[in-house]
Amino acid sequence: MALITIPFDYEQREDRDQIVPICVNDVDDNGRKVAWGWIEAVVPIADRAVGIARRVLDDPFRVSELVEPSVHSLSRRHGENYGDQPQYRILRNVKWRAMDERFGHWRVREGYDLPLGNLEFTLRAKSDHAEEYARREILDQVRNDFIKYGYEDMPEIMDMLLHGCMWDQVVEWKGLEVTDRSVNTIQRWFWRVFEKVTQGR
Repeated sequence: MALITIPFDYEQREDRDQIVPICVNDVDDNGRKVAWGWIEAVVPIADRAVGIARRVLDDPFRVSELVEPSVHSLSRRHGENYGDQPQYRILRNVKWRAMDERFGHWRVREGYDLPLGNLEFTLRAKSDHAEEYARREILDQVRNDFIKYGYEDMPEIMDMLLHGCMWDQVVEWKGLEVTDRSVNTIQRWFWRVFEKVTQGR
């Protein structure tokens, strides 16, 4: 059993006092060895993971709390089947965990019985295919399509809405001043992109 620190050369770095290290145990809670590729996949998204911890949890040093269970979960589920871009699977998992930690799981918090909470009702109003998108496996494909077409912010915004965040929180996450105009602009942009990508599937 070993605690892996990312970046791997953290202890040798002269600038380590300016780096937020990410620590991942190479053995999961069930005593199983973590597939090394999942740990390696943290490297290219380390800064983004730190940014999520800073932005969502207000503490960049909590990043290991998000990354380690993400890596362990993916390793346990997929083993050495990493896919094409394992780093983005980790990053998406980190985002979900951060939002669950800050806002609470949307089903528990809002008391919804339907699988997609408020967003499902919105999708029903916005799309003729809302029932298809109500299934999580389809939503996973939609997230992948957003990234495929270059809309890297869209999966995170959709996840924020699924977790019950308000549009002003989305605007704040985007780094914009929260005004009626900025909220309206983000809403219109989100639904325009959403309909463009989903109708093209």
